[in-house]
Amino acid sequence: MVGERSTAALRVSRLLEASYRKGRRCLTCYRRRRLTRKIIKGADVISSLPDVILQHILCFIPTKFAIKTSLLSKRWRHVWCDVPSLYFEQYKLTDEDSIDKTLSYHTAPKMLNFHLRTRTGRIDKWIKFAISRNVENLSLEVGNHECPIPDFFFINTSVKQLKFNLSFTDLTPKDFVVWTSLRKLHLGSCRVSDESIAKILSGCPVLESLTLYFCDQPTVLDLSKSLGLTKLDVDRHILVPGPTQIIAPHVHTLKLRNSLLPCTLVDVSSLTEAKMDICFHYVHRMVTADVLQVMVLKMLEKLQNTEKLTFGGNFLQVLSLAELCGVPFPMLKVKYLALETVIFQDIIPGIERLLQNSPCLKKLIVRPRDCNNIP
Repeated sequence: MVGERSTAALRVSRLLEASYRKGRRCLTCYRRRRLTRKIIKGADVISSLPDVILQHILCFIPTKFAIKTSLLSKRWRHVWCDVPSLYFEQYKLTDEDSIDKTLSYHTAPKMLNFHLRTRTGRIDKWIKFAISRNVENLSLEVGNHECPIPDFFFINTSVKQLKFNLSFTDLTPKDFVVWTSLRKLHLGSCRVSDESIAKILSGCPVLESLTLYFCDQPTVLDLSKSLGLTKLDVDRHILVPGPTQIIAPHVHTLKLRNSLLPCTLVDVSSLTEAKMDICFHYVHRMVTADVLQVMVLKMLEKLQNTEKLTFGGNFLQVLSLAELCGVPFPMLKVKYLALETVIFQDIIPGIERLLQNSPCLKKLIVRPRDCNNIP
C-alpha cells in the first residue's frame, strides 16, 4: 500500500514538473511574441511619421542609400523622391546613367544641398538641374582633369554656399556674376585671375566668408569693397602661387598658411582673430633666413591689435631666429594666444619674446602638433 502511494506521488510530481516546464516555455514564447509586437509597432511608428520628417532623416545619408529605402514597403516607395538633398559620387562612366535616372525621378521643387564628386567633365546638365531647383548649398568636386564651368552658372540668385574643387580649371566668367544670395564661397584647386576674382566679388554683395585653397594666378587679393566679408582663409602652395598681397580691411578672422614666399598683409586693420603658419615642405630651398624674418615680422606688426592669435611651429621657429639675431619685436595686444606645436629648443626663444611682448595676455594654450622643422 505504501509502495503504491509513493509511485502515485512520483507520477504527480513528474506531471507537475512537466506542467511547470511547459508553463515556462509558454511564458517565454509569450514574452518573445510581445517583444516582436513592440519591434513591429516601433517600425510602424517610424513609417507613420510625416514625409517631411522622413525626408529630413534621409538628407544625412548618400542618395544611393536613400533610394534603397524604397524597397522597405509601399509606404517608403516614393519617399526619397522629395528629399531636398542629393549626394552623388561618380567614379565610373556607368555612374553617369545612374545619376541621370535618379534626377529623372526626383520631384522636390526646392533643394537645400546638391553635392557632386565626379571624374568626368560632363557636368553642365547636372548643374543646370540643381539651379532649376533653386539649390542653396552647392558642392562640386572634379578630379583628374580640367572641367569648364558653363556661363549660365554665374547667374544664380538662390545659392547661399558654393564649394569648388576643380582640378586647376579656369574659373573665368565672361560677362558678369550674379550671386546675390551667396554668403560662403570656397574655391579650391582652380585658376582665377585678379580680374576674375574682382568680378566674382562684385557679384556677391552679401558674401561673408571666402576660402582660397591652392588657387593659382591671383596676385593682389583686394577685399576692400566687400564690406560684409569678415572671414578669410588662404592656403598657398609652391605650385599655385596665390595672392602675394592681401588687402582686407573689413575681415575679422584670418587663416593664412604660406608655402610660397613672400606674402604681405597690406591692410588687416579690423582683425580680431588670426591663425598663421608656414609649410616648409614646399618652400623653395633658396629662400634665405632674412627673407623669412622680414616677412614674418611684418605680419606680426599687422597683428599688433589682434586679440586672438594662433601660431604654428614653423612660424615660431622664424620668430626664434629673429630673436636670436636681435631683431626688435612689436608689442602685442593679444589676450588669447594658442601655439600649435611641440615644444623643442628651436622655438623657445620666439615663445619667450612673444610672452614678454604680450602684457594683456589672459590665456595661453599649447596644442601639440607635428611640424616640419626648418633646416
